[in-house]
Amino acid sequence: MTATGVRDATGRIDLRRRQGRRRRGLLALLFAGVIALIGGLGWLVLGSDVLGVKAVEVQGSTLVSADRVRELAAVPAGVPLATLDLDAVAERVAGLPSVERVSVARQWPNTVGITITERTALIAVETPGGYWLADASGVVFDSATKPPKGLVVARVASGDQRLIRDLGTVTGALPAALRAKVQRAAAQSADDITLTLSGGATVVWGGAEQSELKAQVLAVLMKTEARVYDVSAPSHPTTR
Repeated sequence: MTATGVRDATGRIDLRRRQGRRRRGLLALLFAGVIALIGGLGWLVLGSDVLGVKAVEVQGSTLVSADRVRELAAVPAGVPLATLDLDAVAERVAGLPSVERVSVARQWPNTVGITITERTALIAVETPGGYWLADASGVVFDSATKPPKGLVVARVASGDQRLIRDLGTVTGALPAALRAKVQRAAAQSADDITLTLSGGATVVWGGAEQSELKAQVLAVLMKTEARVYDVSAPSHPTTR
């Protein structure tokens, strides 16, 4: 190879080396920029109050004020939204007796949304001072001086919580049309539940077990007029 050829080859090698160094330098700068960007975003989301909590919106709460829900939720103002423990907030709000279900969600950039599903009263349990309102699970969550329209008025021996749960199970098993015909319910013991219908007929229910089957059997029995419908043994119901 001539001297000129050697010089040309050496120049090309040097050029490639310089270009390689520039590319590596650019890649290093790009990598450093990406790391800085990720770090900045991480600080913005996790460490600053730019995306912190500024508002708590409550939906679905009518039995308890939205302010009371916010008080129990105890969401700290300014806490980064991304780090907020949503489960803990939901657990605190679920402590309200009227709350059947609750969901908590982040609403970017600065809001916490709390959506409540409230319990639906089915029975009004007589007490010396008024009425306890309970749902199909027998959970007492409200009270009233008079039984609200559409609820089954219930009498429970000694206000026994287990019997209230049993009456909730029984009432919840009744189809709406059949439930509307029940004026009163009574539970003297776990095996002695009775219903009084609007026409004056009595339903001997027995215990709360097999309530859905008993409700189906009762609907069939009521096609025959009677004073007493006994579904305590649903496989062998009787009327008289």
